[in-house]
Amino acid sequence: MLIQRTFILYYIAYQNKSFDDEESVDGNRPSSAASAFKVPAPKTSGNPVNSARKPGSAGGPKVGGTSKEGGAGAVDEDDFIKAFTDVPSIQIYSSRELEETLNKIREILSDDKHDWDQRANALKKIRSLLVAGAAQYDCFFQHLRLLDGALKLSAKDLRSQVVREACITVAHLSTVLGNKFDHGAEAIVPTLFNLVPNSAKVMATSGCAAIRFIIRHTHVPRLIPLITSNCTSKSVPVRRRSFEFLDLLLQEWQTHSLERHAAVLVETIKKGIHDADAEARVEARKTYMGLRNHFPGEAETLYNSLEPSYQKSLQTYLKSSGSVASLPQSDRSSSSSQESLNRPFSSKWSTANPSTVAGRVSAGSSKASSLPGSLQRSRSDIDVNAAAGAKAHHAAGQSVRSGRLGAGALNPGSYASLGKTTDYGKLYSVISLASVKTGSYTAIISIHSCYLRKVPMF
Repeated sequence: MLIQRTFILYYIAYQNKSFDDEESVDGNRPSSAASAFKVPAPKTSGNPVNSARKPGSAGGPKVGGTSKEGGAGAVDEDDFIKAFTDVPSIQIYSSRELEETLNKIREILSDDKHDWDQRANALKKIRSLLVAGAAQYDCFFQHLRLLDGALKLSAKDLRSQVVREACITVAHLSTVLGNKFDHGAEAIVPTLFNLVPNSAKVMATSGCAAIRFIIRHTHVPRLIPLITSNCTSKSVPVRRRSFEFLDLLLQEWQTHSLERHAAVLVETIKKGIHDADAEARVEARKTYMGLRNHFPGEAETLYNSLEPSYQKSLQTYLKSSGSVASLPQSDRSSSSSQESLNRPFSSKWSTANPSTVAGRVSAGSSKASSLPGSLQRSRSDIDVNAAAGAKAHHAAGQSVRSGRLGAGALNPGSYASLGKTTDYGKLYSVISLASVKTGSYTAIISIHSCYLRKVPMF
């Protein structure tokens, strides 16, 4: 019996030990089953916080990237230049083959039911023909005029890719053909202006770039009214761009190409300076410099017809851009007069000997005609130096009243002929008061002239 009870207790203890090993909650004591069938755990970094994937890290989606100044999808003139020659290469073996190719292109572009990809490829094929030397064939220009309607239709397309290819093709035609593209440029420019306010950046910037290429390479006077008419558009972006194009035109074109439309240019620039939009006014002020380079007389007439506030704005812009030479002569003299007004009076007027003041006043009448315009302008503020001089003049007048300065001390031909020392004292009082009020020599000269003509003042 003892052996049986010992065996039972040993068996119970063994069962309890096995249960503890399998269902243990103590992490420091591994179970026997786990030690026998251990599954390797995945390796992780030491810091569990860093093991989580961060946004933008390797393996995640990349966010950001550089974009053009005009925004996503915008194009510029550099993109156009690259696309000019980025086309499939072809060979032209005869004029007949060229005519057949151009007829097929016109057929595809004239029908908007064709797939947009085919229309885009047809526009690229025109550039391929230009690269292959199609402009050397006379039949090319005849068929080019027949393509005007097809190019306009492509520029109005709803597909941005077709519009972009149309604008690039038009710009390439203007670059290669120059003034020979006059008819096509005149036909396509109004359609290009309609692209300027488009909300799609690729369409708006493509239209603007094409217009710039046309202005640079196709100098046809008939384009001027097309640009100036858009300077008064109801669309603010169109007005801004129109004055920008007008400024480029005045920089690139020769004067003889502008003479027929000089009056229109002057009137357009004047309206632009008065435009309700601030940026449009800035662009219009830029065109003034170009106008003055071609027509100085008309530009000065335009400047003089502006209100003072607009004249000041134009002066500020021209000075900030380093174009003071573009100011009218009258305005340059007035600006120099304003600078001379800001200079204080010479110290010799405030420290002069009272016995010689009368002689200087007399000599001032002979120098009145040689005084610069700056000395004839009044100032509303009080000059400290002028006030000190006026005090000295007033003291000199008091000395005259007391008889300390007689007529014999005056220079010949001066105030000795007045006969009254009291009037002479009043003269100094008025001169002192006028000097303080105006801060200039104008009052001295005018009062002295009144005395010489015996005009009553007191």
